[in-house]
Amino acid sequence: MSVPCSDQEFRPVKAKAASLPPGVTAERCWCGRVAKVKQVEDFSDQFGMKFFMCASYEHDPPRSSASSSTRPPSPPPLCKWFHWIDTEQPDWAREEVEEKQRRAWATFFEEERWEKVRANEKAERERQIQKLRAEQARNREVNQKRMDDEAARRFADEEVRREAREAERKRLRERAAEAQAAEERGDKSGKWPRWTQGK
Repeated sequence: MSVPCSDQEFRPVKAKAASLPPGVTAERCWCGRVAKVKQVEDFSDQFGMKFFMCASYEHDPPRSSASSSTRPPSPPPLCKWFHWIDTEQPDWAREEVEEKQRRAWATFFEEERWEKVRANEKAERERQIQKLRAEQARNREVNQKRMDDEAARRFADEEVRREAREAERKRLRERAAEAQAAEERGDKSGKWPRWTQGK
C-alpha cells in the first residue's frame, strides 16, 4: 500500500466523472494508478474545466443537509494526487457562468427594486396615517371647541333665566311684604284689600 501523499492546491467541491479529452494522454498518479478524469460542476472560475484525480482519492464536500450529515465520511485517501487538464475555462462554461451571474444580479436588482417599492409604499402609508391622525386631531379640536362654545352659551342662557327668576322672586317677596304690612295696618279700601287688586 502506498504512503499517503501531501495535499496539493485546493480541489473543486463539486465534480463529476468525465471523458478524456481528444489528444490528451491518460496520466498515472503518485501511487501508480491510472488517474480518473473529472469535470468541475460548481459555478466558479474553474466551472467546466477537467482535471486528473487519483482513483484512490475520495473527497467529502461540505454537508448541506440532514441526510448528507448522516452519511459516514470517506476513509482517508491513499493518494491525493491532482492535476489540471484544461488550462482555461471553455467558452460554453464561461458563458453559462456569466449568464448565471447575470440572472443572479438581475434577481438581486429586482429584489432591491421591490424592496424600494415596498419601502416607498410603507412610507406613503405612514404619511397617510400621519395625515389622517392630524386631520382627526383637528376635527377633535374643532368639535371640542364647538362643544365648549355650546356649553358656554347654555350656561349664559341659564344665568339669564336664573337672574330673571331671582328678579321675579324678589318682586313677589316685596309685593307679599307690602301686602302683609298693609293688612296689619288695616289699610283697606272697598270690599277687597288694595294689595289683592293687582298693581
